[in-house]
Amino acid sequence: MSHPLRQENQPDSMTALETDKRLPELRRKRTPLVASVLALGFTFVGIRAFTSGDVQAKAQEPQHTTTSNSVEIHSTVDIAPKAQPHNLTAAAHPEARSAPPAESDAGQSVPLFDEVGRHVLPSSVVSLEGKLYFLGPKHLWKIEFSEKTATQPQHAYLKEMHPPSSVGHIPVQEFSNFIACPPRKSLIVLTKSGDLLEFSTQKNQWLLYRANFPSSGSPHPDYVDLAFDGQRILLIDPERNQIWTCPPGAKILGQYFREVMPWQARKGDNYVGDGIGLAFDGMAYLLRKNGSITKYSGSQKPNVHAISFPYRLNGHGKMRPSRFFNAPGSPLYIVERENNRVVSIDKKTGQTNQFIFPKGSDLRGLLPVKHGFTIINGNKLTNRMATSADPASKHINPRGVDSRLDGFALPILGGRLPAHQGVFPGARRLYRYGIHSGVDFFNGGGSKVAMGTPAHAAESGKIIRIDRNFRDMDGPTFNRVMTQCAREHQTSEPNEDLFRGCQVWIDHGNRVITKYAHLTKVNGSLKDNSYVNRGDVVGFVGVSGTGQNLPGQTKYPHLHFEIWLDGHYLGWGLTPGETLGVYEDIFGSGK
Repeated sequence: MSHPLRQENQPDSMTALETDKRLPELRRKRTPLVASVLALGFTFVGIRAFTSGDVQAKAQEPQHTTTSNSVEIHSTVDIAPKAQPHNLTAAAHPEARSAPPAESDAGQSVPLFDEVGRHVLPSSVVSLEGKLYFLGPKHLWKIEFSEKTATQPQHAYLKEMHPPSSVGHIPVQEFSNFIACPPRKSLIVLTKSGDLLEFSTQKNQWLLYRANFPSSGSPHPDYVDLAFDGQRILLIDPERNQIWTCPPGAKILGQYFREVMPWQARKGDNYVGDGIGLAFDGMAYLLRKNGSITKYSGSQKPNVHAISFPYRLNGHGKMRPSRFFNAPGSPLYIVERENNRVVSIDKKTGQTNQFIFPKGSDLRGLLPVKHGFTIINGNKLTNRMATSADPASKHINPRGVDSRLDGFALPILGGRLPAHQGVFPGARRLYRYGIHSGVDFFNGGGSKVAMGTPAHAAESGKIIRIDRNFRDMDGPTFNRVMTQCAREHQTSEPNEDLFRGCQVWIDHGNRVITKYAHLTKVNGSLKDNSYVNRGDVVGFVGVSGTGQNLPGQTKYPHLHFEIWLDGHYLGWGLTPGETLGVYEDIFGSGK
């Protein structure tokens, strides 16, 4: 069934029509975040007092420092009723016009706007020193306040603090997540390429915390989430089955426990190969993609030990976790974006509560607050009190598939989505200092793939690129391109196109494009501007563009398959858990 939800790859700030003409009007009518704050239980006093009293003391205690800070809420003044927000979404995205409005949230919600009244779509939120900070794929905002005048009340808005194109000679690539680091009075941002950037909130300055470089062995590390233990950054790395420790200024990362590669792990070994989220509150908590949680005692090898953390979901439906949050004195929170649900777990008893959200929701970053939590829900902040938990008998409202992708089929006939999250979009490709933008289908895991296996069109559409007379890189060219990537600390678009090798692109309309790469050859009966149906053969699996085509190197044939929506790959701006959920919604266990 088609579910016309918010598009997966909408920009983080909507483009206002006739901005210059409407700017005064937008500034007058912008819904103030102070009204926002009243609806969420915040006020000017409350926002500015996040770090006062007990909250400040907790945030400064190293043993309690976590992925986000707890927020004390005060309600001390009356705020006028909210103005109606400007709906710029449909104007900027015609495809979104048919989407029905979301049902009323069980909690109270307020929209998020930037300085000129445009909707903002952040992915994460943290608090630090009385300010809220919001993250997007390449964006950072902080909450600010306008000056109160005799005729205008004081307003709150999100001010842009976006990074430059490079920090410390390291190009800024797509953001993954961020945390507050109270001792340094800064924010630490993890990019999908594995670099750690730092934003000093005192100096309003971007700094390089640590640049990522290939490791001495294979596979290269892939950091999918981070936390703070009061002294060091913790990084979860499923590829090398490790939690790394990164104190300030460290070039070499420390190991949390004895390293055993994921494929070598045996009973009794620590295993984080299926980890998608990390939190810390005296102990490290690891969230796995099946929803189970493991906590680790100690702070570094050899005194780190895995401790079971059993809990039972008090509700219906299979767990589909996407994000993981914690704060001093709060429960653990699991966000299930695809289930439109938040699950809270008491850290002492394992008791759970569920908070169900309506269809049309888009649950992202969460901030624990006193007596509940605040969560980013699309371009809104939504507050839920602990007392508003839904009964176990209430059923979830699954998110569903973007209507433009409804009916898409896997490009490998009879195949299945891979189990390995390192081959999904958003994973690092450290050998070329880049980010993966598609799914790789190798042999195994339910898919039969070999040299020459047919690649099929995922949906009907028009061929807009087909490499009929393709000539792959030779050894010197491949080495030159690799050297350039290392020198620039990124993969340029022309070089990324070379790495894709022999390709076919299909335009499916509605700003949807699929790409089929690493082919050994294309279907010779097809040509540019010809039309194909779902399931038609477009090419044949190979190793082109990978360097494996060189003499004596032909191995690991696979299909690299990309879906592009609205100019971004599917997975842009999403965490690994969120990306897995989207692809599972589209393809299930394989079609």
